[in-house]
Amino acid sequence: MKLSNKDNKDKNGGNETVSKKYRADKLAEILSLPQGTFKNFPSIQIRGNREIIIDGCTGLLSYEQEKILLETKYCRICILGRSLTLNNLTKNILAIRGFIKNVEFNM
Repeated sequence: MKLSNKDNKDKNGGNETVSKKYRADKLAEILSLPQGTFKNFPSIQIRGNREIIIDGCTGLLSYEQEKILLETKYCRICILGRSLTLNNLTKNILAIRGFIKNVEFNM
């Protein structure tokens, strides 16, 4: 199954990327922040304490079974745990699996 932004339509039939941009800009408007405030933030999905998917990774700084340090445009993300494995889903999306104990953001 191929997953790309071109193939993923939102419920209104529009492109999912456009829909996400609209939601981010709308949130910025509601919070009285400048448009584009959230564009460089990584998107992070955490599934229990066993998996974390990070979209917006720009580099891998350190990789050990108990600590993974990632670079994004906005911050560094440190994942601590046990038996951590790293899987590249795409160029900018990484999946980390194992027993996740802690996620730290260093601005």
